[in-house]
Amino acid sequence: MGPAYHGSAPFFVSGNITMRTIILAAASALVLSLAPVHAQTPQQRAIQHLRAGQNALQAERWEEAEREFKQAIALDPLLELAHYGLGQTYMATKRFVEAVRAYTAAREAFQRATTDQMANSLEAEQRQDDQLRSLRDQKRFLESGKARTSNIQNVIARLDDQIRQLETSRGRKREGAAAPIPPYISVALGSAYFRANAFADAEREWRAALDVNPKLGEAHNNLAVVLMLTGRLDDAEREVELAEKSGYKVPDGFKADLKARKAGKG
Repeated sequence: MGPAYHGSAPFFVSGNITMRTIILAAASALVLSLAPVHAQTPQQRAIQHLRAGQNALQAERWEEAEREFKQAIALDPLLELAHYGLGQTYMATKRFVEAVRAYTAAREAFQRATTDQMANSLEAEQRQDDQLRSLRDQKRFLESGKARTSNIQNVIARLDDQIRQLETSRGRKREGAAAPIPPYISVALGSAYFRANAFADAEREWRAALDVNPKLGEAHNNLAVVLMLTGRLDDAEREVELAEKSGYKVPDGFKADLKARKAGKG
């Protein structure tokens, strides 16, 4: 996913900014159960609304996506991907304060679901299995070549990372260990804070993501932006180096802007 650069404005922050590059949509309207709707559990119905919301998100039908994610949340408040999808919808429609609330709710849902699962809740484990299945379905869809999405390889890489993070957290829960907040939630929340001009909060969230995964190039890139904007130019340059060392493509426009600021300060 490529950070955006608009003229002289320092919009280099990546993570949940454009819906073309951050998509969790399901591959198809996969039916979770052949039983009639009234016989399904609230959790099963919530997953169906989640997938419908993800499909609408991919098609950029924002009102439909928002409605479906909200219905999923009403049925299963601990469905973190529904909160996350709602946050994506708000980011796409430039409702950044609402996005902060949605991503914060995703983090809280993850934490509460972790508590449930550590208490041997079969429902909590099924919830996570369903969310993993949704991510894998989307990955298969993108790999099929049928998606009209830019930067598909970047999107697939993000999905791989999310799948890996959720699988790791599930394994830790089964072992009775506390699972850290998945970095993709922290990166998304940081981006929402950044767009809401809450730079200190954005920095905190991106550092939290790096505490879990120090090699997360996207978080290093984003952190470099906020460091530059707050005058910590040497620190920003170090974060750029760490981002590129991880294999992340830092925008040339940002690097040129940082270089110019350092030259002007000197």
